[in-house]
Amino acid sequence: MASRTPRTSLSRDRPEEAVRLTLLSQAGELLAGTLDRRRLAALAAQLIVPRLADWVALYPPPGPHAGADHSNVSTSLPPEHTWHREERRLDALAAALADWRPPGGETDHTGGEWPVPVTSPFGQALPIPLTARGAGLGTLVLGGPGKGGFTGATVSLAVQLAARIAAALDNARLYAEQLEIVRGLQRSLLPPTLPRIDGLDIGVVYEAASNSDGVHVGGDFYDVFPITPKVWGFAVGDVCGTGPEAAALTGLARHSLRLLAREGRSPVSVVERLNQAVLEEGELAGDAGRFITLLYGEVEPRPDGSAQLVMVCAGHPLPLILRQDGTVRAAANPQALLGVLPEPSLYAEDVELGAGEVLLVYTDGASERRNGRRMLGDEGVAAALAGCSGMTAPGVVARVRQAVADFGSSGTRDDLALLALRASRG
Repeated sequence: MASRTPRTSLSRDRPEEAVRLTLLSQAGELLAGTLDRRRLAALAAQLIVPRLADWVALYPPPGPHAGADHSNVSTSLPPEHTWHREERRLDALAAALADWRPPGGETDHTGGEWPVPVTSPFGQALPIPLTARGAGLGTLVLGGPGKGGFTGATVSLAVQLAARIAAALDNARLYAEQLEIVRGLQRSLLPPTLPRIDGLDIGVVYEAASNSDGVHVGGDFYDVFPITPKVWGFAVGDVCGTGPEAAALTGLARHSLRLLAREGRSPVSVVERLNQAVLEEGELAGDAGRFITLLYGEVEPRPDGSAQLVMVCAGHPLPLILRQDGTVRAAANPQALLGVLPEPSLYAEDVELGAGEVLLVYTDGASERRNGRRMLGDEGVAAALAGCSGMTAPGVVARVRQAVADFGSSGTRDDLALLALRASRG
């Protein structure tokens, strides 16, 4: 029988290669676990010190539009993260590097390949430009390699490690940009502030659903706005779905309600016209599956501390009223949601809100909160509201929100919007 060639033991025959592969593998796993630049800097330092150097510093890029040209890597900013193998020397390292800027360039003054060791205020250092997809992401500086200096093998490994660090920083940068866009879009879909209304106390809670990456544009919305000097419009809605399409429909709904109401239309006419706009938007986008649940109302505070409301509840969870005696009841009847029927049969309902009484409007992120197989339900929301007698409107929504959070053991899996209106004497 022919003898087989024995397998080479990488760790025994090429120990330096095993160390290299192990370090790069660890770097890939650790750096992939976060999208936060500060945490990435700390993880990079732990990977490098003391394996490749005695200390490390990460310098930020020179500006928001840094390019791939290594001549732009040099920065006017101090390092954003430093680390030393001896923690007692960390303050001295940070002080020494505070006014030092690592040089950068594709070649050094002798024409050699970059990176090359340089002299720093804290001994020999190896600055490595961090670039990914044409963007400059800063400079990684390794320092204090010991008596042997930075050898070719050490430099090669440091460059490979820096490439992985740069890729992780690039992901973090893209995530931060995406998150800022999402937050800006979300802000544009909600009123920046709540108005002050004589005779009416207002409370609002809004929470977008949590997900694995935190990048999410919620489909729930709310609004309170003036129609006439004495009459105010209010709305709470829930757009089917999430993402850019839902955001576009949310913006259409909120701004259309304001425009239509200020044209002097009745609440029913306002909602009917919005329904037409939603259907037309779906036809234009080639997506007829978008719809909205909406509670739209108009409120007029009165001098005696009461308030008169007119509401249309289009497929939305029924609003609740907390009466002066502590009882809670539904304040409307269910009607067709918007974006499905071309001519839904809609009607307005008049409600009297006595002084000190509260109207609570909420989305299904509250009623459909789950704990295992159990669901909070409208009854659970009503029970939470029943315990809010004598509270301000902000206090009411805070109490109900806490009841929703306490019911479920996990984070928010659906958008949540709560709006409370409490009639008062000013």
